[in-house]
Amino acid sequence: MQKRDRRVSKTKKAIYQAFLQVLNDKGYDATTVQDIIDLADVGRSTFYCHYESKELLLDELCRYLFHHLFEREEHLTTEDYLAHIFLHFQKNQDHVTSLLFSKNDYFLRQLHKELEHHVYPMVAEDLQEAYPSIPASYLKHFVVTNFIETLTWWLKKENLIQKTK
Repeated sequence: MQKRDRRVSKTKKAIYQAFLQVLNDKGYDATTVQDIIDLADVGRSTFYCHYESKELLLDELCRYLFHHLFEREEHLTTEDYLAHIFLHFQKNQDHVTSLLFSKNDYFLRQLHKELEHHVYPMVAEDLQEAYPSIPASYLKHFVVTNFIETLTWWLKKENLIQKTK
C-alpha cells in the first residue's frame, strides 16, 4: 500500500481552503490561480504540480465531496439515505455553500448528474405509478431540481441561523 505524503495532503488542503475562500469572496469567474496561490501561500509551480487549472481543481473538489455522499449502504431506506445526503451537506456546509453560490454552473451540473444517477432511481417507480401520464424525464427533472432548490434554501437558512448565534 502506498503511503500518502503528508506534505502533499497539507498543500492540497491549503489550496482547497484558499479556493473555497476566494469563491466566497469573488465568485468562480473572477477567481484566478494567482488569488488561490496567494491565499494558500504556495508557489505557482506547486499549484500546477497538483492541478493543471482551476477547472481541474473544481472537478477534484466535486469528486471529493460526492464520493462519500452518494455511496449507499444496502440496508438504508430511502428516507435514511436522503437524510444521509442532507447531513453530509451540512457537515461539509462551508465547501458546499461556496460551490453552490459560486456563480459557476459546473458544481450544479455535477450535482444534478449525481442526483439523477443515485437519488431519482430510488423514487422513480413510485412516481411513475402515481403519475403515469407525466413523462419520466419530466418527473426526473422535477425531483432533481426540487432537491437542489430545497438544499439551497436549507443551506441559506442554516447560514442565517449560524450568523445570528
